[in-house]
Amino acid sequence: MPLKTDLRGPAPSCPADKDDIIDEVLTLFRANVLFRNFEVQGGADRTLIYLTLHVVQCLVKCERIEDKQLALKELRALSIKSFPGPGEAGWTLGGLFPAPSNATEANLWKTYMKQAREELAIRLCDRLFDGPAAKNKWWQAFSKRKFMGKELKD
Repeated sequence: MPLKTDLRGPAPSCPADKDDIIDEVLTLFRANVLFRNFEVQGGADRTLIYLTLHVVQCLVKCERIEDKQLALKELRALSIKSFPGPGEAGWTLGGLFPAPSNATEANLWKTYMKQAREELAIRLCDRLFDGPAAKNKWWQAFSKRKFMGKELKD
C-alpha cells in the first residue's frame, strides 16, 4: 500500500492529493477504537487494525509527556524498535494475520510496517499536540481504550 512519506522503506509513494492508509487510520481512529469486533475483508483491513493498535500504543507512551519534541523522539524510537511479526513469539494478533511463507516475505512485512509506524508517529504528534507544549486532551483521552480488546506490547 502506498504511503505519503519521505522515509526510506519498501512502500511505494502515494500522490500528495490522495489519502494513504495512515490518513485513514488517523481520520477513523476515534470511531474505530470503540469497536470490539472488526470484520477483516483483506490486507488493507489488517494494516488498518495493526496501525490502529500502534496509535493506541503511541498514546499510552505519550500519557506523561507534555513536550511535542520529546514525544516525537520517544514515538519514533518506539516505532523503529524491534517488534514481533505474524507467526513469531510475542505476536498478539494470533490468526488475524497469516504467517509469512518465507523469510523474505516476513522481512518485507516488517520493513513496511516499520516505515508505516514511523510515519504514523510523526503525523500523530501533529494531531496530539496543538502547539509545542499544548496537548490535545481529546486525542490523549483515547489512550485508555483498547481496540478490539487487544494491545501491542513494547
